[in-house]
Amino acid sequence: MTDFRRFIDKHWGGLTQCAMVLGVTRQTVANWINDNPRGMLKHAPEIVANKNLTWTQLAGEILYAESQLQSRRSDA
Repeated sequence: MTDFRRFIDKHWGGLTQCAMVLGVTRQTVANWINDNPRGMLKHAPEIVANKNLTWTQLAGEILYAESQLQSRRSDA
């Protein structure tokens, strides 16, 4: 399990719940985890307003998830 997946599980309880709250599909959330974490930034205002997160914390999680994806891709 990736750290970004843990982040989503911690704040929403899973991909399905995250998707429902943010009004996207479960596949979209899976794409954020596996391919494009920055896609979540579209929902940043809602996330920051409804979760105990600052913009900086959310951006940090997303940037860290991107660096993990890039590292995994370069290792392959």
